Amino acid sequence: MNRDFVRLSGLEGELKVSQKKQEYGLTVSTREIVFHKPHVNYVIRYDDIVSIVPFRPDGRRTSLSVRRKSDGAVEYATSRADADPYRLYASRVTVHSRSGTSVLGAMQFVLPIPPKLMAVIAEFSGLNRIP
Repeated sequence: MNRDFVRLSGLEGELKVSQKKQEYGLTVSTREIVFHKPHVNYVIRYDDIVSIVPFRPDGRRTSLSVRRKSDGAVEYATSRADADPYRLYASRVTVHSRSGTSVLGAMQFVLPIPPKLMAVIAEFSGLNRIP
């Protein structure tokens, strides 16, 4: 685990599962998802999630990056062999960094989410699966 992760405080809901790797981590509770990167946490409440859809990578992205657009930011995370990548759209994201807390507008994330975490997200998010 990376020592540069910002300590998570004030998690809403009951902690269900947390996984941290070298370059990023995911924490899932009954009310929110937290995406951890060194020096910053993105807190995504289930109420603010618009959709979570499978993502088919084109093979060009191999590391974490941020791309800013006029309608929101995009976070990409490295794909892992044990997790399928998903594109998560949120209408609002709270950012916790060493400088403090701020609220961003619409944002999307492309994250490898292991099946265990996806099952917990599905159980508590209230999102419906469309076949």
